[in-house]
Amino acid sequence: MPADVGELFPRAAAANAGGAAIFMRLGPSARDGHPGIVLLDDLNAEAVTRLTLDGFQPALTVETSPGNCQVWIKLIAAGELPYPVVRGAVKHLSELFGADPRATSPMQPGRLPGFTNRKPKHRQADGHFPFVRLVDASGCIAAAGTNLVDEIKANLSAQRGRAPRAARETPPVAAVSGHPSAIEDFDALDRIRQAQEARIWAEARRGSRPREAASASEIDFAAVVVALGEGVSRPMLEAWLRMRRPEKAAGYAALTVQNADRYLEDQTSTPQPSGRP
Repeated sequence: MPADVGELFPRAAAANAGGAAIFMRLGPSARDGHPGIVLLDDLNAEAVTRLTLDGFQPALTVETSPGNCQVWIKLIAAGELPYPVVRGAVKHLSELFGADPRATSPMQPGRLPGFTNRKPKHRQADGHFPFVRLVDASGCIAAAGTNLVDEIKANLSAQRGRAPRAARETPPVAAVSGHPSAIEDFDALDRIRQAQEARIWAEARRGSRPREAASASEIDFAAVVVALGEGVSRPMLEAWLRMRRPEKAAGYAALTVQNADRYLEDQTSTPQPSGRP
């Protein structure tokens, strides 16, 4: 375990004792792709068994409360996957096995074993909360993972081919910002950008990213990649960039979204290496 991670445990334990939830996320980043490890939430023991029988053996199984589990499924042996492919895979698996349909983000965090689940509904008669328990940590690759990934890629390629050009045209800012949920959507995009800014600057401080590659434009690009993977529309992203970055040239928003879209499309068509890491 990296020393900087181990140093967080005392603080996490104190926060958990004070009522905070403690989560983990298995490694996704924005620019470099997703490692292909997806979370399914709120499964019972029967659903976990069905996953294994159908070739989606969990790499990690965590009991978050009595009778409820989160499982992490490793879809590929090595390499990275584009965010749209990961999102399609987790939505498919969620529907197939009855997982929580609200927890299908490629960036979805899961509960960290060893801490308590502080949801009020889980408070026990003695006032305590159940511990999040590690059930299994095989680390295995799902036997059916590669086939699912190939199927999702093919479906995405077919959808891109059918998409009419008009659907990609960008309406004026007013046409988007007049929508009742536009402010909430922009606030969500701001939070995505803040998370990517923190990640990119952390990489720059560690020396794993040149400081000149931590510009505001680079952060915008990373945020747009994540947002596209989350299913945010291109018009919404362009409108958000135009509103949040008014100092930029007129074509900046459209070009940033176009480049992020092309990046994801290139990733979708790139074969993934095989073999255990």
